[in-house]
Amino acid sequence: MMTYEEIIAGVQKKQLAPIYLLMGEEPFFIDQISKFIEENAIDAENRDFNQAILYGKDTDVPEILANVKEFPFGSPYRVVIVKEAQDLRDIDALKNYATNPCANSILVICYKYKKLKATQYKPFEKTGVVFVSDLIKDNKLPDWIIKQAVSYNFKMNTQVANMLSEHIGNDLSRINSEFGKLQIILPPGTEITHNIVQQYIGISKEYNIFELQNALGDRNIPKIYKITYNFCANIKENPNIKTIAALNKFYTRLLAFHYAPSKNEETLQKIFGKVHPYVIKMNSEYARHYSLYELKKIIALLREYDLKSKGLNTCASDEDLLKELIYKILH
Repeated sequence: MMTYEEIIAGVQKKQLAPIYLLMGEEPFFIDQISKFIEENAIDAENRDFNQAILYGKDTDVPEILANVKEFPFGSPYRVVIVKEAQDLRDIDALKNYATNPCANSILVICYKYKKLKATQYKPFEKTGVVFVSDLIKDNKLPDWIIKQAVSYNFKMNTQVANMLSEHIGNDLSRINSEFGKLQIILPPGTEITHNIVQQYIGISKEYNIFELQNALGDRNIPKIYKITYNFCANIKENPNIKTIAALNKFYTRLLAFHYAPSKNEETLQKIFGKVHPYVIKMNSEYARHYSLYELKKIIALLREYDLKSKGLNTCASDEDLLKELIYKILH
């Protein structure tokens, strides 16, 4: 199997395979490779006559085969891209074609959100390229974001990457799209700061769960209350159930730090799970601001207010519950 970078480099050099089977849980890389082949395998002036885009739910294997067997006109290749191939009813029927593909056609199969079984994709490996698009793990996402920023000729530090990771999550398509927008607005070489993210991407560095955790970790009282009141003013966008779940995860990590037999990174990585080293570093600092007794009390509070946020044993509003919870965490 080939990597994303190897496939892109091969297409750039016009080292094209007769078949590309792109499959896996992460659709972003599948879409990127498919788009790159679509835009680079054939010269622009020859695409209208030599390129076909089909969709799995609207086509079948006979139609796909009819397209790849058409002779190219004015071009050395004909490109046939099957998007959303996971909706194709009889994809196994393409295995026979994979054993002897047309030399003057390029078939791209975009099979998203899951992998084919080994018995299904092995025939494609013999004559073409098979690519598995895996999800990026949470602890690897900030590094990927920084790498993507660099690919757009921007600079970015780990803290800003962590903020984007926390807010956008592993929606790689959106992250990539945001960098595309910034490329239109900002000059090459710009360092992407919190303020730029706030201004152009619409994520406030001061009013999100990531920053609330940081403020609580630092015990920065003015900032904690500032963020809390912002949450209360936008309670639908920041529901208590979601906030409490995130805080429970945060304080559980701090509690785990106190119980760790050793405070070295290797031990903490095992306890915290596979998270970015920056998360370990910051949580280690935050844990020193809380005693073991305080953390046990806070986790008990979070469990109590989780039930209250679900309507048990309270008549208070969501806004009042959040203010009460934060006050009790701090006192």
